[in-house]
Amino acid sequence: MSVSLRAVLIESPDPVALGAFWSAALETSIDPGTDGVVIRFGQPPEQLLYIVEGPRPEGPRAGKPCMFLSAVDATLDEESERLVALGAAVIDRKWNVARELNVGYAAMLDPEGNCFHLLSSDEEVRTAERILETW
Repeated sequence: MSVSLRAVLIESPDPVALGAFWSAALETSIDPGTDGVVIRFGQPPEQLLYIVEGPRPEGPRAGKPCMFLSAVDATLDEESERLVALGAAVIDRKWNVARELNVGYAAMLDPEGNCFHLLSSDEEVRTAERILETW
């Protein structure tokens, strides 16, 4: 079992300006996103930096981005159980479309309280897509 880093999410009062900085820093393009901008970087599979509109972070979590990981050789449930055994905590579970498809993510905290989301594996997503085609 393993995970791969898929994306990092940063809230900013000015996603375009912050996105311009990160696209220059990573020497890559900036694309429009749903709630801000998307910066694609790395080798395939590419990683994503989402910069979304939000208040300037304040307090103990100020400036701490939320990472998005994806299960690789295991299901979302198996991988979240493994990470809990390593010291993480599940704080929420969200399902895409319908719970019986078992595709979604687990919002988690690492042992120091840093947020990350564990996404369903690509295989789980492909299986759900095949099932949805028959509905």
